[in-house]
Amino acid sequence: MTTRPIIRLLTTGFLASALAACGDDGNNVSTASESQTQGDDTTTTTNGTNLTPGSVSESETAQPTTETPTTGISDSDTQGTTDSTTTDATTTTSTGTETEGVTEPTPECGNGVQEGSEECDDGNAVEGDGCEPTCTITAVCGNGQVEGGEACDDANTDDGDECSADCLTSTPAQDCGNGTVEDPEQCDDGNQEPGDGCEPDCTFTPAECGNGVKERGEQCDDGNEVNGGPNDFCLNDCTPFFPANCQAPADYVTCDNTPDVISNKADKTNALKAIGICNVAPNNSIITSNFQFSQAVDNTWQVAKGFGSYTYDHDNDPQTPNRLLYSPREGDTFLMLSSGFIAAPNGQGVVIETPNSQTHDNNGNPDGNVNQVPLPPPFKNVNGSNNGVGGTPFKNCDNGVPNGDKDCSDTLQAQWQMTNGNANDRIYFTFNTTVPAGTFGYTFDFVFCSAEWPSWVGSSYNDLLIAYQVDPTPDDPNQVPPVDPYSGNVTFIPNPNNPASGLPLTITALDPYYDGPGYTYAEPQLAGTGFEQHACTDWFTAKGGVQPGAEVTIGFFLADMSDQYLTTVALLDNFRWDCEGCVPSEVDDCGVQPM
Repeated sequence: MTTRPIIRLLTTGFLASALAACGDDGNNVSTASESQTQGDDTTTTTNGTNLTPGSVSESETAQPTTETPTTGISDSDTQGTTDSTTTDATTTTSTGTETEGVTEPTPECGNGVQEGSEECDDGNAVEGDGCEPTCTITAVCGNGQVEGGEACDDANTDDGDECSADCLTSTPAQDCGNGTVEDPEQCDDGNQEPGDGCEPDCTFTPAECGNGVKERGEQCDDGNEVNGGPNDFCLNDCTPFFPANCQAPADYVTCDNTPDVISNKADKTNALKAIGICNVAPNNSIITSNFQFSQAVDNTWQVAKGFGSYTYDHDNDPQTPNRLLYSPREGDTFLMLSSGFIAAPNGQGVVIETPNSQTHDNNGNPDGNVNQVPLPPPFKNVNGSNNGVGGTPFKNCDNGVPNGDKDCSDTLQAQWQMTNGNANDRIYFTFNTTVPAGTFGYTFDFVFCSAEWPSWVGSSYNDLLIAYQVDPTPDDPNQVPPVDPYSGNVTFIPNPNNPASGLPLTITALDPYYDGPGYTYAEPQLAGTGFEQHACTDWFTAKGGVQPGAEVTIGFFLADMSDQYLTTVALLDNFRWDCEGCVPSEVDDCGVQPM
C-alpha cells in the first residue's frame, strides 16, 4: 500500500515543476471530469480497499516513513474516525468508471456521535475532558501524540531534548542534507548539488539575474540580454520594463501605513489597501468601483504586518536584520482571510498563533449548499469553455452571452460536484476596475495554509481559494492573435498529467508541492502560524490575462468545503497591473507563476 513520503525538498522552485517532479502518478492530483472525480478516497491507496470519507485509511493516519519520533502525525490530526452513514458513490478506477462524487453527512458536534470530520464527540460541552466542545481532542503534553495546541510531543515533559517540556517548541538536531529543514538551515533539499536552489550548506542559492528563472529578490527574469523594448518586458536588472503604450503605473503610492488600516474593521476598504489598491489616481494606483465585501465576522479577516515568527536572511547580508518569512510583498501590510479565526495582531502588527491550533469549527460566516445559498457574482462553478459546453479548458470562453461568464478554466465544476456544493465559512470580496491602455494582465501574490493537509488529501474536505475574473470584451477572431477574452478561475495550477488542463487551488492539487518545496509538519517556517503538523506554501504569484480598456470584475473567495472543521488561511498582497499579461489558453502562462 502507498504511504506518504516525508522527504522535504525546501528549495525555491516552480510549483508546476514540483507537481510534475515529485513522483506523483496522478493518484493524489487528478482532473475531475465526467468520468473521474478528484476527491475519491480510493486514490490514496493501492491495495484495492474502497473507503468512504467517514472511515480511516492507513494512508490517512500512518506515521511518516522517516523516523520522526517527536513530531509525527497523531490521531488528533484525523478528522473522520468512525463508520458514518455516508453513502459511498461509485468509485473511480483506472478504467474511468463514472462517478458523481461522494456524499458527506453534516456533522453535529455535541450529539455524542462522531461524524464526518469530527475528531471526537462526547455529547457534552465540558472543556479538558478529553474531547473539547469543538469536537477536537484535548491535548495532553507528554503522551507521545502531537495534538491540537502542541508543536511536538516526545512522550516526556523534559527540557533540553528535541521537544520542550510544554510541547510548544520543537528543536530537532540539525543535519544538513537529510531533506528536512532544521534551524538554522534556510533550506534542505537532501542533496549536495550547488546551484539547484539550495546550496550544500543549506543556504539559498543566490539569485542570478539573466538565467531565465525568477528567484528571490527578482521581479522578473526573461533569460535574455535585451534591455526592454518591443515584446521584451524585463530589463537586464530583472525589473519590469514599461513600454510607452502601457499606461499602467510604473510606481505605486502606499496607503497601508497607518494604524487604522490594521485596527478599523468597520472600513472594509482597508482590505483593498492591504493588497496594494489605493484608489488615488490612475497614474499611481489601481482605481476600483463597486467594491463588495461579504458579511464576514471580524476575526475571520485581518490586515497584518506579518504572520508567524520564523525569520530568515532575505538578502544574504548578516549586517541587516532578518525578515519574517510571511511579511508584506508591497507596502506595510497584507490581507489574511480564514475559514476559521485569526488571532489579533500583537503590538508590532504581527499575527502569531498558538502551535497546531488551526482546528476551529464554524466561524459564523455563511454556510450552505450552493443550490440553497448561491455563489455571489461574479463566481460561477460551472464549466465555461467551448462556449459554455466545457471540455476545451481555457479556450472559446462563453463571455458576454446569456448566462455566460462561467469558469473557462473548467477547474471548479468537478470540485463542487465532489463536495455536493457545500461551501462553508465563506468569505469573499469583489471589485470592478478598468484595465489601463496597453495593459494585458495583472498579478497578485498569495500564500495558502491548511490544517486539512495531510489527512484529507484526495477527499471532499478540500478547502478552496478562488480568484475569479470576468472580462466582457467581445471575441475578435480576426485579430492576430485572435482575441478570446477570459472569464473564470485564475488560481489554477497546470495539471502535470494533462498539460492542456488545470487544477483548482486545493490541498489535493498542492499535495505534491507540499511533499516537495512546501513547509510542513514541524519545519521551522511554520512557527507561530498555528499550522504546525500541517502545511503552508511559500509566497506565490498568480497572473490573469485581460484586454486593455475592459471594465473587468475581480473577486477572491475562500471556503471550507464539505464541513466546518479544520482551518484554511490565505494571505493576499501586491495586486498590480502587468503590461505583458498572459495568454490563458497557454496554461503555464497564466495562473500560478514561478516564485
